[in-house]
Amino acid sequence: MASDKEPQQEPQAPQRRGEAAWQAHKARISANNDAARKAGKAQREAREQEAVAKRLAEERRVDADLLRAHERTQP
Repeated sequence: MASDKEPQQEPQAPQRRGEAAWQAHKARISANNDAARKAGKAQREAREQEAVAKRLAEERRVDADLLRAHERTQP
């Protein structure tokens, strides 16, 4: 019954040593870097798309203002 109260641990892979441990560590770092790069790229693209949308909206507003001003000056 004592084993029922103890949290069951998932079996872990045996600890790697030497070159294998270094390669595994390097692979984890590479995977983390790839994920961070992908997330950063997505954030940058979203930020740039938002900036483009704001710029186009401002250009449309200015164009509309200029058109209204021009129409008011017409005889």
